[in-house]
Amino acid sequence: MANEARVFAEGVDQVIVRQFTVADATALPKGTLMVSSVATNRTAVVHASYRQRPLGFTVSSKTASDGQTEIGLQRTGVVNAYVDGNAEAGMIAVLGTTANRVKALTDNNISAYEDMQAVLGRFIENAADGEQARVALTLG
Repeated sequence: MANEARVFAEGVDQVIVRQFTVADATALPKGTLMVSSVATNRTAVVHASYRQRPLGFTVSSKTASDGQTEIGLQRTGVVNAYVDGNAEAGMIAVLGTTANRVKALTDNNISAYEDMQAVLGRFIENAADGEQARVALTLG
């Protein structure tokens, strides 16, 4: 994979990590953006597109077919995430169109219900396309 975020970017104080089920056959680098499988309760899959529901970023790595079927996902605190497009501090962060990236919610896409389901938190610094930016997560 590529574009993994740096989790615990400002330490582990006040960070919520929750356990989710993942497929045993899936390899997951630390910092992978995970989304809801929708079909199965409390099950996470790797982010692939914009119209998904974010669950958080993996806080550890997982090897494919290692017998591990649960992994912790960072849901609050700050991560350094790769950005699709440009983002400015204070803008709402949503799932990006590129796997493992986030983007800023703009006037061009704020009206759709699906956009609100994709909200991760807020950017706390500026970034250009392909750069990393700190994002304060609000997934709870």
